[in-house]
Amino acid sequence: MRPRCRSRMSVRYSASVQTDTGAGEGVLLDLSATGCRLQSDVALTPGSYLALHIEASETEVPLAIEVSRVRWSNAGEFGIEFLRYAQGNRQRVTALTETLSSHQPSARHEHTESALTTVAA
Repeated sequence: MRPRCRSRMSVRYSASVQTDTGAGEGVLLDLSATGCRLQSDVALTPGSYLALHIEASETEVPLAIEVSRVRWSNAGEFGIEFLRYAQGNRQRVTALTETLSSHQPSARHEHTESALTTVAA
């Protein structure tokens, strides 16, 4: 599994989930431009594919992800990787995550400096 390359923003958006075997509802718990963490009662297994329609409060029209893949699952939560967006939705998701990141406090990074000591032989 590839490591995540984008940070995820904490959200709480309703989502419609469509799989080959049926449909259901879920809640996005976090979101990045390339994926999300979804909580749902829909039976999803790692490797399965789905479509998502995300009801983001900041958008008038739902965000549409045509093809996504389940990367992991744990107790009703799923890591979802976005593979194909509906026309124009990649830019909309990216813009939304950028807006969210500008409103969420950034993590503090504390750096410690170490001194190098030269040892004479």
